[in-house]
This record gives sequence, structure tokens and C-alpha cells, in this order.
Amino acid sequence: MKPQLADALGRFLEAPNDPVEAALVVARIINPQAEVGWARQEIRRLATVLGAAKAANIPAELARQGFAGAGKLYHEVDNNRLDHVLRTRRGIPISLGVVCLGVARHLGFPATGINFPRHFLVRTGDVLLDPYKMAPTSVETCREWLKENDISEDGAFDVAAPRDIAQRMLNNVRSTVHERGDFARSLEITDYQLMITPNSYALHLERADAWLALEAPEMVATELEKAMRNAPTENIADRLRQRLERARRLRKSAVH
Repeated sequence: MKPQLADALGRFLEAPNDPVEAALVVARIINPQAEVGWARQEIRRLATVLGAAKAANIPAELARQGFAGAGKLYHEVDNNRLDHVLRTRRGIPISLGVVCLGVARHLGFPATGINFPRHFLVRTGDVLLDPYKMAPTSVETCREWLKENDISEDGAFDVAAPRDIAQRMLNNVRSTVHERGDFARSLEITDYQLMITPNSYALHLERADAWLALEAPEMVATELEKAMRNAPTENIADRLRQRLERARRLRKSAVH
């Protein structure tokens, strides 16, 4: 974990009120040379260009400015970098959603992120927006999607606070680098994530998986111990305890 980036994240977490600033901290974690100053200016410039737009029309107006989904490049790490998305006009639901949020707020509209599963949404007033399609959607359409994918509605329409947005973007980055075999980078990303949610058992499980891939059984056991202490239920704690015992046996065999 880089000290200057940890400091930037720490300062944001002292007053985590702005989704754009959340995304810009993530952008710097992805690339310390991210153009955060320019990105702030570009959000303001877009708000000026869209000055007469109504809240519900913001996605259509941004689409006219060239913003659209990333398509085949969906899983590229840079799609979580707000400055990159503002330059290329291509992104994923959460990064395009932050563009919508930033512009709406500069125009004086109340706007919040919605932590919908697998597909970040934005609400402005009574209007629900799909930032990937740059178009309005509806609660009914989203509920049908949840039903088709056998996903519970519990929490599906919860507001995503700026710190939630930062965490979700970092989840995307960590998942991508882990799948590509960059386990050291995956661990680094979780260092920042644990600053946001220090007692996350799920993050310690992710770290255990990364250490396992790096063939470090002692660190696997350490992370499982932390996960077990923060397990949300006794059943989960029991399963983690069993996995921890297996990890300890693996550690002993590695030593001998």
C-alpha cells in the first residue's frame, strides 16, 4: 500500500460526501498519475454544457456527448478510472453512474447511487436511471431482472453512499487483477479496501485466496483467523474454522 494513496483515501474517509471524489481516489489507486484535477474540471464543463437539461434527461444528454457502455472492453481495469472514462467516453455502470451523479449535483439536482446487484443505478428525484444504457429504467424492470437471475431483492435498491461507491469500484479492480493472476496486486487493493471496511470477513477471505495462490500457507491461516473473528454468523464461523484447521495442517506440512 502506497503511503500517499493511503493518506488520500484516509482524507476522503474523514468526510465521504462526494461520489466524484470517491471515484477519483480509486482512480489514483489504479494509477497514481490519474488526471484528477482535469476530471473535476471536465465534470463541471459537462454540467455547464448540459445546463438547461432536466434531471431525467441527463443520461440522454450525456449520450449525445458520446458517453456509452464499454462493450467488449467491459472488464478492463481502467473502466473504473473516472478520468479515463471522461477521456474515452466509455465505461461501466458505476463509472458512468458517477459521471451522471457528478453532473446532476453540479446542476443542483438531488442524485444518489443505487447499489443494485451487478449493475449500478442512479436515482434523480423519482427517476431511476441505467447509466450503462444512458436511459431511464424502472423498479419493475429491475425486479423482473432480479427474479430471472434468482437474486434476492433485499438491499437491491439501497442507496450507495460515496464510500460504498469507492468500495464497489475497488471490488471490480481486485476481481479483475485476481482473475488475471496478479495476486500481489489483489492483496494491495484489499489493503485499501480494509481502510473502508476494517472488519470485513469477506475481504479477509479474498486475501486468504490470494495468499493460497502465492503458496503462502502461514498467511492463508492468518487471514482465515481474521475472517473467522469477523464472521457474521456462527454457521459461517464454523465453516471458516474447518477451513482454518486445513490451512494449519497445510502450514505444518510445508514447514516439515
